[in-house]
Amino acid sequence: MKKETIISIELQRFMELHKISNLNSLLQIEDEILLEMAGFGWRMMREVLELRELN
Repeated sequence: MKKETIISIELQRFMELHKISNLNSLLQIEDEILLEMAGFGWRMMREVLELRELN
């Protein structure tokens, strides 16, 4: 059984704002592009990097 990944409310709102449908899609976006997107910051970058390590 795969453990469900829980993400922060902040990251959920960012994904909704940019119409990113799922976590896998988010994790495939390059770091430089994420950092240029409105509403994305270093705290979320850290979360994304940790999520990538888990996958």
